[in-house]
Amino acid sequence: MQSNTVLNQPSTQGSSSRTTELPFTLQDVKAAIPAHCFEPSAWKSLAYFFLDLGIIAGLYAIAYSLDSWLFYPIFWLMQGTMFWALFVVGHDCGHGSFSKKKWLNNLIGHLSHAPILVPFHGWRISHRTHHANTGSLDNDESWYPVSESKY
Repeated sequence: MQSNTVLNQPSTQGSSSRTTELPFTLQDVKAAIPAHCFEPSAWKSLAYFFLDLGIIAGLYAIAYSLDSWLFYPIFWLMQGTMFWALFVVGHDCGHGSFSKKKWLNNLIGHLSHAPILVPFHGWRISHRTHHANTGSLDNDESWYPVSESKY
């Protein structure tokens, strides 16, 4: 099995690195995953979405009932994590992997991004542009590395 994939590993001597060719390709990894894993399940996706909303509501209820400054830092960390989970749900909707139904992807995308103040369609369009230009220093809208001359 031939591979073009190269793994860079830091060297233990000096600043150079050594490369190791992997014994498999990305296509080999994808082929090893059963086909049903690539099929979106609207019911499973909705279950995760509503579970996330339930946890968020539960955390708010706990924070309200405790009303303790000692709990607030824990609450902020946990809510931040759960709001990130909402972003991930919206991300899947933007890619069309939440459901096979476009209207459901749009609806849940809006509902999951609204609480985190991210406009779903604007994000979806710019994210599509990002994927179309990944690695392009001139055209990628989401990643602006600092050039060596500006650094």
